[in-house]
Amino acid sequence: MRAETQNIVAEIEKSLELLKQRSGWETAQHRLEEFNAMSEDPDLWSDPERAQKLMRDRQRLVDQIDTIRGIENELADQVGLIELGEAEGDDEVVAEAEAALKELKERAAQKELEALLDGEADANDTFLEIHSGAGGTESCDWAAMLARMYVRWAEAHGYKVE
Repeated sequence: MRAETQNIVAEIEKSLELLKQRSGWETAQHRLEEFNAMSEDPDLWSDPERAQKLMRDRQRLVDQIDTIRGIENELADQVGLIELGEAEGDDEVVAEAEAALKELKERAAQKELEALLDGEADANDTFLEIHSGAGGTESCDWAAMLARMYVRWAEAHGYKVE
C-alpha cells in the first residue's frame, strides 16, 4: 500500500478513535440495551415527555453506533480491496478503492466535526458581532468582508443564517 493511502487510513482511524471516545464506545452497547429495556416498560408511555426524551436519546445512540460501525466496515472493505488489487496487479481496482478511501476520509472528518459540536449547548443559537473599531473606511470594509466570509461558511456548512 502506498504511503499516501496509509496516511489516509491513519487519518480515518484517528477520526474513528475520536468518534468512539466522544460517544463512550465502551459503554454504548450497554446503554442501548438499557434504553431498549426502558422503552419496553408499559409505564413509560404514561409520561409522554419522558418517553420522547428516552426515544430521542436512544435514536441518537443508535445513529452514533451505526455511523462508527459503517465507517469501520467500509474502511476494512476498501483496505481489503486495495490489498487484493495489489496482489492481482489490478491498478484500476486499487485506484477505485483509493478514491473511495478519500471520500470516506471526508465523511469521517465531517462526522468528527459533528461529534465535536454535539455538546449540551451546541444546538443553541449564537450571535456573532464584528466591530470595525476606530479604523475608518478600510476597517469597515474589512469587517464587512469578514462578515460575508462567515455567512458564506455557515451557509456552506448547513447552518441557518439571518
